[in-house]
Amino acid sequence: MVTRSHMIESMTLEAAQMFADTAVDVALEKGLKIHVTVVDAAGHVLVYQRMVGAPFPAREFSEKKAYTAVSFKKPTSAWKDRLNDNPHLAAGLSQHPKVAMIGGGAPVFYGDECIGAVGIAGGLEGDDIEVVKETLKRTGHET
Repeated sequence: MVTRSHMIESMTLEAAQMFADTAVDVALEKGLKIHVTVVDAAGHVLVYQRMVGAPFPAREFSEKKAYTAVSFKKPTSAWKDRLNDNPHLAAGLSQHPKVAMIGGGAPVFYGDECIGAVGIAGGLEGDDIEVVKETLKRTGHET
């Protein structure tokens, strides 16, 4: 008999709000103005927040970073070395409208299950990476 369905764990709205609020707190402490997007296990947006003064184009990057992190179940910063060694992969992925291969996105795990992801945009790439790492640390989800 063929199994026709499976269950997946996914982030709740309450958890997504906690991640977003924590990211904003971290950004405030660092003097940054960011966009934060939190997605569920399927890459659908649960929570989006923009701090006043955050650069407008960064909105879509926060969503793309979250989508990329949940899709590949790895931080978006992990792609840098892999893409440098494989220009064909870099060219192909850069054509995908929802993918961003720049740092600032990170998956959220519950046990072994990826239940969602957080995407940060608005600062320099290093700033976005620091904010997402500190957000995961403060919420007990360090990777």
